[in-house]
Amino acid sequence: MLELYYFPTATCGLKARLAAEEKGVDYVSLVLDRDAGALNTPAYRALNPQGVVPTLVHDGLVFVESSIIMHYLDDAFSGPGLMPDAPGDRAGARLWMKRADESYLPALGALTYAVFVRHKVLEKSPEDLQAYYDAIPDPERRARRISVVERGLDAPEVVPAAKRLAGMVAAIDDAVQRSDWLAGPRWSLADAAITPFVERLHQLGGLWLAGRPAVDRWWARITARPSYRATAEAQRDRPREAAMRERGRAALPRLSEIA
Repeated sequence: MLELYYFPTATCGLKARLAAEEKGVDYVSLVLDRDAGALNTPAYRALNPQGVVPTLVHDGLVFVESSIIMHYLDDAFSGPGLMPDAPGDRAGARLWMKRADESYLPALGALTYAVFVRHKVLEKSPEDLQAYYDAIPDPERRARRISVVERGLDAPEVVPAAKRLAGMVAAIDDAVQRSDWLAGPRWSLADAAITPFVERLHQLGGLWLAGRPAVDRWWARITARPSYRATAEAQRDRPREAAMRERGRAALPRLSEIA
């Protein structure tokens, strides 16, 4: 049995789901209620000590980290290959995945919390807010979260985050002017890795995406794929996205000054 734990708005959860759909594997979706504390239960922490998603369980074997999960799905199951054919393109795909994990993910997290999520978090009582912080096991991630929640766009994490994400969009633009997909002539795990980031920028009002027709064409190809329709489109939270878009547009003038 193949079980995939995630919650619908999770960036890394979407990466793994796109890979599973593109590979054509049957899996059980175990959707976690983050707001109800599902990430912090002893049962889930036994699977994923960091209390994040996604987590993949295959016949008793547990896998965490979205890029590892995507590669495992590609290696363990028959079906279309999810990595490019040419060695150079494969290296390029790995670089996109590395950037997504190490650079773009913390940047997107900082920006999403500074612009949008902090407003809901700050509605908590002081006791609940402290418990919320205490439930983040990684000290560095906890410190970043406290900073962006408490200080919003004034948090020191915001400027480098905005510059990284603006740079990401510029890199996408450069890549898809030369090829239909990020790492060669066909869809690959590079596209799966980056799709959730562009999805979030659209949700935040289109930050740094305007005036890039090549990126628009790539995005149209992404959103036309059955994998996207079965994942991002199928579980869209439209009221949340409308609120996010409003907050993002309000923040756009200030963020545009940064990057």
